[in-house]
Order: sequence, then structure tokens, then C-alpha cells
Amino acid sequence: YFSGYKFFISLLQNNLIIITSNGHIQLLENFNFSSIKKIGSNLKSFNIYDILDIEIIKDNLYISFVTRQNNDPKCQSIQLVKATVNTKELNFENFFKIEKCIIGEAAGRIVHYFLNDLEGILFSTGAVQKESYLAQDNNSLYGKILFIDFDKQNAQIISKGHRNPQGLLVDKGVILSTEHGPYGGDEINRIILNGNYGWPISSYGENYNFSSKILKDRNDYIFKKSHSDLQYVEPIYSFVPSIGISEIIKVPNNFSKYWKNNYLITSLNGRSLYRVLFDENYSKIIFSEKIPIGERIRDIKYNHHMNSFVLALEETVSIGLLKVN
Repeated sequence: YFSGYKFFISLLQNNLIIITSNGHIQLLENFNFSSIKKIGSNLKSFNIYDILDIEIIKDNLYISFVTRQNNDPKCQSIQLVKATVNTKELNFENFFKIEKCIIGEAAGRIVHYFLNDLEGILFSTGAVQKESYLAQDNNSLYGKILFIDFDKQNAQIISKGHRNPQGLLVDKGVILSTEHGPYGGDEINRIILNGNYGWPISSYGENYNFSSKILKDRNDYIFKKSHSDLQYVEPIYSFVPSIGISEIIKVPNNFSKYWKNNYLITSLNGRSLYRVLFDENYSKIIFSEKIPIGERIRDIKYNHHMNSFVLALEETVSIGLLKVN
């Protein structure tokens, strides 16, 4: 149904909103797969290059995306827009934009959040390639988890030292993120205020030329392995080799009596779901069960009406449903 390869999903009651990487918005009413409707919008006026996430919060639809100045791949920036939810026509306005442009943008997850008495969103930004150093720069908003309040749209740095946080979840005040490492070293992190997660100094992964250069010449690792020795926050868990980690979601206890207090993590090159259980302090995972799906899974949502998980499957560009028989 969906033009494009990469796409994201959000639930509006029992309807599914789909947005493709190039900004086309579609509606699947009541999960009736025999028909799909296009939702008109003014998104094209924002010079969209690549969609990063979509989320409905308090009757507003938020979309994050990469934009290129003068179509220059060396000058990319990240932007958030919002529109009042409407299933026929969406009129977006700017909510937040990082003006500084860089070569490679990443991350972009959106989650509703309260910081003390302020209401707003958590928003992830990446720092990859030649801009990796920005993750440790307190004057830069890249390589960070940000809080942006609804009232003034001011950005506050919650944590830094992130490479590419693809997944973000708030569960009873606990913030969890999933993050792409370099060559290996995908991470699950518990985000704490003012935490530093080590990138690009510490990582359990390595540069992409690791196997051809470092091993051949018997060189030392480029990245430090221990985070805590350098006063950085250790990941709860690191996948070595990487799974192409993407989103994380909590499993509602009514989904299955066998999956209580569990979480699902989606993957891209891993083409699987990973069912995990954390200890009570979110300091480690008790187990990780790999559930092969056979496709890159970009996004996941839970549909209360159907007691099912909805999967955005990239390779067949289709919707998958995970439910208990």
C-alpha cells in the first residue's frame, strides 16, 4: 500500500496513520486493509528530505524529519512540526528546529514527557560520521536526548554522548532508549538526567573498518570499552554484534499472562523482535528472546482495541500484526 521504503506508524483510536519517508500520509480506518485513504497536508512546504518519527500527543500530530538547505547533503538539519489531528487535511506549523546543519542526521524519536511541572516531549538527536564529537559538546543539541516544553518550545539537554538513539520509551517515569552503535555495540540505555553515555569515546562497537584494518594490523581498539571507568553511564545491555536496533515498547500485562512486565525491541538488519525482561532497577536484562520476523521492523505500536502489536515492515512495505491466538 505504501509508496517509499521507510515508514512510521501511529494509532488514532482504532485507526492507523502511516507516513512514508518522503512525507506521504495515509489512513487505515478500523484496520480495514481493503481500503486506504490519503490525508492531505502542507508537509511539502517544509522541504522534507527524510521522515524520522511520528507521534500523536494530546490531539496533535508531531512529525520529525531531516531537511536539507539548498538540497545540499552536507547541510542537513532536524525539524519538528505539529498539526491538530484531522483525518482529511493536516495543516502543519513549526514546533522546533535545530538551525545548525551537519552532514549526517539520525535519531528523531518523539515521546510525551513531564519534566517537573513542565509538559512537553523527549526528542532524540544523533551525532554520527564527522560530527560525532558534537555528542560531547554542551553547546550542541546533536547527540542528545532533549526535553522540549510545549509552552515556549525551549530545548533542555537531558543526556548527552549518544550516537543514534532510534528508540525511546517512558514507563512510569523511567526513560529507556535503544541506540545504534557503530560496527557492533547497539545499546539499551536507562536515561538519567545529566547522564553522559560516552559516545564517541566509549562504545562496545568499533569503526566500520574494524575487520579490515584493526584486526589486520593488530591495532588497539579505537573506542574505549568500559564506560564506567571514564565516568560514563554503562548501557543496560549491548548487542555485539549489532542487531540494527530500532524501537522499544512495553508489553501490556493483559496481552499475555506469559509476557508480564516484558518489553519488545525491534530490529532492522536483525529482522527480529527481541523480548526482554529487565531487573527491578533496570540495571540489567534477565533474558532476551529472539523472535524471528524475517523483515526489517522500523516501528511498533500497541492497539488496545485488537490487543495486538502493529509492526511497520520495511522490505515488503507492509503492516504486520502480532497477537495471541
